[in-house]
Amino acid sequence: VTPGQCWAFQGSQGHVVIQLPARIRPAAVTLQHIYKSVSTSGMVSSAPRDFTVSVSLCCLVEKEGEEETLLGTFTYNVEKEAIQTFPLKHELSRAFQYIKLKVQNNWGNAEYTCIYQVQVHGKVA
Repeated sequence: VTPGQCWAFQGSQGHVVIQLPARIRPAAVTLQHIYKSVSTSGMVSSAPRDFTVSVSLCCLVEKEGEEETLLGTFTYNVEKEAIQTFPLKHELSRAFQYIKLKVQNNWGNAEYTCIYQVQVHGKVA
């Protein structure tokens, strides 16, 4: 992972909807940022802090009235490992192809938030 080679969005809040290559029953999500030691500034204030993970049956584009199922609320801790896995709180009986990662805030950077990698773990339907 190279500093600056991330998916960045403006501000401290935002979301991304990811289309998975197959329908899965999600069990965990892994989020990655960089270590402070490899950051050019020595800080990782652009790392996501509090975030939610949800699923929906449809679409990369949000539709009016589309129902989402919240799978959990989590905190990425910059004092721990750069790669952190979060088991989802709810076990689902159905499979989904779209997962939404919504960042509520970051570790203090008002200009942008960076995500280096997101992995979704689960069973293929």
